Amino acid sequence: MPGAGALTVESTPTEQLAGVDRVTSSAQRVDPWLVGILALSALLDVWHLNWGLPNGNASWAADAIGPVTALSVARHNFGSWNSGWFYFKYPPGWPLVMVAGFVPYLAYLYVTGAWRHPTAEYPYGFADPERALFVLAMIGRGLSVAFSLGTVALAYAIGRRLFGRAAARWSAFWVATAYPIVYYAHTTNLESGYVFWLVLALYCAIVASASAHRLPWLGLGAAGAMAMSTKEQGFAFLLPLPFLAIAGRLRTSEARPFRWGMALLWMAVGGGATLLIADDVLFNPLGFAARIAYLLGHPLTPIEARLAPVQFAFWKGAMESVYLGQLWDGLSSSLGLPLLVLAAVGAVGLRRRARAAMWLLVPIVALYYLSLRGLELITLRYALPIVVVACVLAGAAAADAGMWAPRAAGRWVVSAVLVGLAGLTLARAVELDRLLVNDPRYAAEAWLAAHAPPGTKIEIYQKPAFLPRFRDGVTAAFVPLPERTRDGVAARQPDVIVTSSASHKSITHRWTADWRTTGTLLTPAPAAVDMLGALDKSELPYQVAAVFRQQPLTLRNRITSVSPEITIYVRNQ
Repeated sequence: MPGAGALTVESTPTEQLAGVDRVTSSAQRVDPWLVGILALSALLDVWHLNWGLPNGNASWAADAIGPVTALSVARHNFGSWNSGWFYFKYPPGWPLVMVAGFVPYLAYLYVTGAWRHPTAEYPYGFADPERALFVLAMIGRGLSVAFSLGTVALAYAIGRRLFGRAAARWSAFWVATAYPIVYYAHTTNLESGYVFWLVLALYCAIVASASAHRLPWLGLGAAGAMAMSTKEQGFAFLLPLPFLAIAGRLRTSEARPFRWGMALLWMAVGGGATLLIADDVLFNPLGFAARIAYLLGHPLTPIEARLAPVQFAFWKGAMESVYLGQLWDGLSSSLGLPLLVLAAVGAVGLRRRARAAMWLLVPIVALYYLSLRGLELITLRYALPIVVVACVLAGAAAADAGMWAPRAAGRWVVSAVLVGLAGLTLARAVELDRLLVNDPRYAAEAWLAAHAPPGTKIEIYQKPAFLPRFRDGVTAAFVPLPERTRDGVAARQPDVIVTSSASHKSITHRWTADWRTTGTLLTPAPAAVDMLGALDKSELPYQVAAVFRQQPLTLRNRITSVSPEITIYVRNQ
């Protein structure tokens, strides 16, 4: 693994203080190790990129933005002037990026006559909707791969500026092999883009703190605006970056004084222009205002969507330990305990590097305290920006590992441990791909194809994202929550019932429209709870015909959509 024995930092203390890694012209060439790591990352990200496809506008990735959804967001945003419409789930930034990626293919379909009259209903105006939606979904996933590779490159760039080339190599490798990074590259979820924009803003701020040029400040503003237009949750990560950049710039002694007012102006220009476009503020300002009001819990008009569970407090008592436990669970799952320990060692080592500590710790502490703690639950994907920063810290610790063992024999041992850890993280990334390739839903689909002929009555209670696809003349009827009762099952008499371990509570619970009125996100439906219990206890005339599952060996999976267990019940004859 790169740099296991290369333990020196290439920049002088003065250059580190200025944040500029001044190297010779030969060293300014592209690092071949970075090229290799990016190639490895690309291989991990594109392996079985067609996971769960084709599947119409649906996806096996929970909360993924389907092609039709992205096109619908664009149509509603630009369909009429200042309509006030907004997408309750996310800002429009990521769907609009997807549509921008779709444009060449859609233009080709239009020219060839395969998409001339778009409609809101299937087949959406496509002559071959399944083929078109498959290609569009793959284009969206290709964008996620590109953002994932960009994040790996940015981790390298940040590590090199703060710690040197050896740390940069390790940082890039840890990010490339973090299984959540690999997973989200396989989806059209917004996480890959969201993390990329946050990390790009961090890199631009670091460069701006040591540069008299306007480009880093423009980049900081634009990247921050794109992050906010992708997912507002990142506001706390971005909040300290301009202040840290200005403080770092003021400490840098140069003949020409630093005009921090102009720097902020350029940042505002980059951020403002980007926000006006990516959040569609120019064409639909009322929609932008309506979404902000909705996030604050005060919708401008009545809406059907449930309110987001966001509530900040300076101190939440016993919940503080719950939040820390949730964060620990997400980080230990994402990185694995050995790499998380190495990242902790890197964080401790920052006591000798005040500048690096400021850049790496302040944004993630702000993100946790101001943003993540305001949520009801800190899931793994919410912690992804912290995962990337932890990888940089682990890279710094790996580069400094030789200092732990001054003797040559000790350095060999340390190098062997680091290479073993690299092998473990790579194995975890490979296993994530294996879990996708051998997803239990594929086996469930094969079982249904063999045992459920056309005309079979199949009943489901969960979203398509968590279930196998139903094809070849077999349709599955989604049963609304009020109808999930013992008597309802007896009256409908489905031939087959299919359930998934993913989002299992959605079978028996409903989302609370306003979580502030009940203090909980989910409310149980007693009749549905009774029905599911009766089904599991064989108190209904159904028996388990097949169960499909797979257990990971090297990672503790905390991503709901990855490898759910599928259970198939059949009616007793």
